[in-house]
Amino acid sequence: MTKTPFDLPLLQQWVGKTEQATRRIDANQAAALAATLDRAQVVADGMQLPPLWHWIFFWDAAPHAALGIDAHPRRGGSLPPVPLPRRMWAGGRLQFHAPLLTGSDATRTSRVESVSAKEGKSGLL
Repeated sequence: MTKTPFDLPLLQQWVGKTEQATRRIDANQAAALAATLDRAQVVADGMQLPPLWHWIFFWDAAPHAALGIDAHPRRGGSLPPVPLPRRMWAGGRLQFHAPLLTGSDATRTSRVESVSAKEGKSGLL
């Protein structure tokens, strides 16, 4: 068992916490991704997003001063305050209840499924 420099049972209290974010599926943002991927397609309101394009709409912008050493926004909200310099996203599940259409709103719900100590080549994660 990996010895941790933090209170794992305390951090496990975050299991089950959820966070929701609603974003407008903006056609201009989708058009920018299409151009980046060299996809010659016209993007207009009402267009269905291709699979996995939702990722460009659900990131949180943060000022430089609010970033951690790993360049992600500092922990808080639904993320447990793990006192380590690196974090690891070990997996996820995606469920879409309807196609995502440009010009409409979409809601992401994130939930912490588990918190555990891991060790990699660079140390504890």
